[in-house]
Amino acid sequence: MIDSITEERIMILIDEKYGPYIRVSAWYDATELEDVLLDNYNIYSYSISPNDLEVYGGKEFYFGSTADPEVLQRILDKIEFSRTNK
Repeated sequence: MIDSITEERIMILIDEKYGPYIRVSAWYDATELEDVLLDNYNIYSYSISPNDLEVYGGKEFYFGSTADPEVLQRILDKIEFSRTNK
């Protein structure tokens, strides 16, 4: 998946306490991603809205310490959203 704001590939990050997570810059990406992960892959996440992402309504999604980061990255790499307007 490519972040609509940064135009960079969304990569799995690892939090020592909470496990794999991602940062998504825009609310429209975050909303669609949350729906796709739940509806198509049955993947649940916990999301927060950190201050540094608030300009465009971005979020961080945490998947839990037992989630497999490699599997999550493969799934993210399959997801594409077409945008005509930002």
